[in-house]
Amino acid sequence: MGVYLKMAENTFANNVYYSFFETGEFAFSIIDNLKLLFTGNVSIDQMMGPVGIGEVVAETSGFADFVYILALVSISLGFTNLLPFPPLDGGKIVILLIEAIRRKPLKEKTEITIQMVGFMVLIGLAILVTYNDILRLV
Repeated sequence: MGVYLKMAENTFANNVYYSFFETGEFAFSIIDNLKLLFTGNVSIDQMMGPVGIGEVVAETSGFADFVYILALVSISLGFTNLLPFPPLDGGKIVILLIEAIRRKPLKEKTEITIQMVGFMVLIGLAILVTYNDILRLV
């Protein structure tokens, strides 16, 4: 066919170039997984919390794998924090957008209530995910 594949040279510039695209690919996979979660195609049992992440890190087989897992966790936390959910930064951005559209701030009591309800849901989700992680270990 006349096609010759060649391994990319292991230079700093190539590593930065390919890591940029791999990070983007991982970010889009997070978005796709969130869509699957909210449409019911993925169950909450498949989510992984701190206990599950610790188990994955314990099974790494070298420094490069360890750094790769750390990078994936960091990217995941960054995107998760930007979700438009009240106690997260993305939720605060939504509240600020609502206030900008209304041209007046929400009542402090209303904002606190929204944040507390979101926080309770988030804590409940964290407990459920941690419980599932522990069940997978046993």
